[in-house]
Amino acid sequence: MTIQTIEQLLQHSIMHFAEKDFCRFLQNDIIISKTYQQFFDDCAAMRRYIREKDTTRRHIAFIGKTNYEYIVCLTSIILSGNVAVPFAPDISVAEAVQLFRDADVSMLFCEEDFLEKANQIKQSYTQLDKIHSLGDSRWYEQIFRTYADYKTDVDHAEQQTNPDDCAMIIFTSGTTGNRKGVMLSNKNLAHNSTYNAYRMDDDDVSFSILPMHHVFCYACDVLKTIYDGGTLCLNGNLADLYKNLLIFEPTIMRIVPAVCKSILTKIKIIEKRNPQLSKREAAERIVGKNFRRMIAGSAFLSAAIIDEFEKYGICARQGYGMSECSPRITTSDFSDTCKYSNGILLGIDEVRVEDGEIQVKGDSVMLGYYKKPQETAAVFTEDGFLQTGDLGYIEDGHVYLVGRKKNLIILSNGENISPEEIENRFSDYSLIREILVFADCDSIVAEIYPNIELYGNLTPEETESEISKIVDEVNLSMPTDRQIQEFRIRKIPFERTTTGKIKRTSFYFGTEVK
Repeated sequence: MTIQTIEQLLQHSIMHFAEKDFCRFLQNDIIISKTYQQFFDDCAAMRRYIREKDTTRRHIAFIGKTNYEYIVCLTSIILSGNVAVPFAPDISVAEAVQLFRDADVSMLFCEEDFLEKANQIKQSYTQLDKIHSLGDSRWYEQIFRTYADYKTDVDHAEQQTNPDDCAMIIFTSGTTGNRKGVMLSNKNLAHNSTYNAYRMDDDDVSFSILPMHHVFCYACDVLKTIYDGGTLCLNGNLADLYKNLLIFEPTIMRIVPAVCKSILTKIKIIEKRNPQLSKREAAERIVGKNFRRMIAGSAFLSAAIIDEFEKYGICARQGYGMSECSPRITTSDFSDTCKYSNGILLGIDEVRVEDGEIQVKGDSVMLGYYKKPQETAAVFTEDGFLQTGDLGYIEDGHVYLVGRKKNLIILSNGENISPEEIENRFSDYSLIREILVFADCDSIVAEIYPNIELYGNLTPEETESEISKIVDEVNLSMPTDRQIQEFRIRKIPFERTTTGKIKRTSFYFGTEVK
């Protein structure tokens, strides 16, 4: 069966995994399970509800907290033939007005606690002519029951989706301050989730902790799980992460490096407080007895952290992608070969390196940036390859990244320096929680936020002395023109995007939130 749409992906799932648990989540402190068949039926019911509200093709904004109903509603917007435009639940009115206008949003589905903001948005953006409150889980259950009773799927005949039509607009995270709407088709999303370079085992239980309004979470956690027939557990509030890890006892988790470091720190604290425990036993106090694997994305995961997790029976690996590629360019096969790379190529798209830059061509690559033809043209080569802006190389099918073209430091002597290459050298030092390298008066400078949780007993003077030793040690491993001439210690974390990336532009131009 060739899978070119999300509907075909769901059909594939009920053909092979109908009675298996697709999703587990907490409701009133009780674990609720939904099978693949139930998920399919709930999506079909919600699609009918959406089609009944309006039969025209619209760009529908969707704002809500990540839960089972969120996944159903977001998927159903796509199934209904509309274009889903998801946003973070904490989006401001001003930003929503701007991005709604940029994406030509005309309908909004949102939770009740967003209604006040929604009405404010409508006052400034009159093209928003329909707002639907989603209510709580009981509201959804009523929809699922009511619209499951339809004898015929009235909208199905109209829902013969063209795989190449836009299905979702995802706004880039805004590390440069210029957010663009990435247009992804049904084919983009389906193609990027139906690869076999890595497949979940039959008994794998995945744990989803990242925001669902990012394609990294929706495509990697939801769509890939559907293709592989795994079971997906939903964390909900990030503050409940460690409690819910012990409740669901997953086997695998997709994660960002900042959370990796937090997990490792907590394991080490347990180990220090309980010397009678083995390393694996200490880890199980934090992640549960079944946890074995994690895939990190969004930022660099150091070799030292990978090696350290291995001591606790946890295999940590990296993947690589971007929203414009739906989002995966690589995955991890959890082999030793893949240990320190940024992942193995999926084998479904063409990937090359030109002038040091990773470039991609294939069905995973976006349709373009919405209403931005010049920006779209600028990121594609004459022969149709997407220029990722990432510097790196490919060896034995594995990608190794070294930095971003746009972040290059160009000194007066003409030397081009990747700040990420320097920053990554500090990932092995637990005292360094966050670091940003930049040029100031033709010198290389680092601003550092220490790991207060792990080193809270140090005085400011002791902290500065220890960091100075680390900087000296790293400098010794670097060529002279890449050595840090000055470092500054900051008292608060850097401002980050919702995917955990430091907002370099807001730091460079003094606009970060203090």
